[in-house]
Amino acid sequence: MPGYQTHLTVSTLGSALLVAWGTARYGWDGAIPSLAFTAGAAGGLVPDLDSDASKPRRWAGCLAAAAAAVGAAGFLTAPGPFLQRPWAAWPAALAALYLFLLVNWLTLKFLSQRTRHRGLFHSLSVPFLYGGLMALLAGPRGASTAMAVWLLSLFGVFSHLVLDALRGLSLNPLKPATRDLAASAWLWTVTALVTLAAFLRLTKI
Repeated sequence: MPGYQTHLTVSTLGSALLVAWGTARYGWDGAIPSLAFTAGAAGGLVPDLDSDASKPRRWAGCLAAAAAAVGAAGFLTAPGPFLQRPWAAWPAALAALYLFLLVNWLTLKFLSQRTRHRGLFHSLSVPFLYGGLMALLAGPRGASTAMAVWLLSLFGVFSHLVLDALRGLSLNPLKPATRDLAASAWLWTVTALVTLAAFLRLTKI
């Protein structure tokens, strides 16, 4: 099956070409090209979150943990009545480190227990779930940015699924990750809600 490097190469090169075309055709400027390219290139790795030995899974744990640690450090060092803030640098750093390790472990544990390789994360709902989340994150930068990010996000994940399909894998949108179709139902429900939220957000910009 196509490996990590193949998926990354295809999503990166494809995203670069699409961004170049979007810039020439629609005049994308500012942060649009860089954000759209990043979303597309990263999208090519998203389905491998269900692989125990994959680099994307390890990165996902580190990113989630880093976000939690930075948020905790910022909260603990800011003035406020809760937890008798601000904390000194060392206690705040130790708390952030503890949270980093905890969130990283919990993320990897959750993915390990709830998924299996080439399971639910390789279903047809994932491109739209990822695209909706990226569009919501890009929404504050305007409709053009959010739309470009959404389109490149779809491309990135679909590039992974199509490469796998060309090697004989199924694109079954109900493929279970936990030997239970309820997991697929939950994923499609979350995907629908995120897609709706992204659509409503874009129409208000």
